[in-house]
Amino acid sequence: MTHDARLPTLEQIMNDSNPYALLDSPFATEPMEAWRAQSMALGVGGALASLHRLYQLVRNDAADAAARADEAQAREALVKHLCDQVAAMQERINRLADALEERQRADEEAARQQRRFDEEPLTLPPDIHEYQTRTPPSEIVDDATPPPGGELHAIPPKEDSEGDLPPELVEEPDPVPEPKGSVLAPPTALFGN
Repeated sequence: MTHDARLPTLEQIMNDSNPYALLDSPFATEPMEAWRAQSMALGVGGALASLHRLYQLVRNDAADAAARADEAQAREALVKHLCDQVAAMQERINRLADALEERQRADEEAARQQRRFDEEPLTLPPDIHEYQTRTPPSEIVDDATPPPGGELHAIPPKEDSEGDLPPELVEEPDPVPEPKGSVLAPPTALFGN
């Protein structure tokens, strides 16, 4: 808003010492007494103050609404996080319950097999003491081989003079193959020469 230079400012209207002086004012198209202009200015000032208070109330309400929205958003994020945790916990509980049921089934199956095994008649082997009384143990003696005394003895040669090698390794192929490829000297950087 621009100020019209022909009109006095509000400060000039309020500070005029003669209340009956005629002034041009923004409140009327014709000149008016200073006291009337001052009264109107006070009313406008009061209205401006009311507007200012109204603006502050609206601004504070907007800030409160934004804070409530932020709080609601934070609460929603917390609830979502808690729901995710509950879902994960429920999934883990389900896995554990399934494993427990599987183990119970396996235990029941093992118990059923044990009962069937226990019900089968068993033929026990003869008692070892009874067997030994019927057949007393004899001393184990090898008469053909003398016990070793620590002295050297000769080993007779094998009948097969070629040894223990299989025939494909004993006989050399005809013609003898020559080595293929080449041999390179090792790099000196690897060995520190």
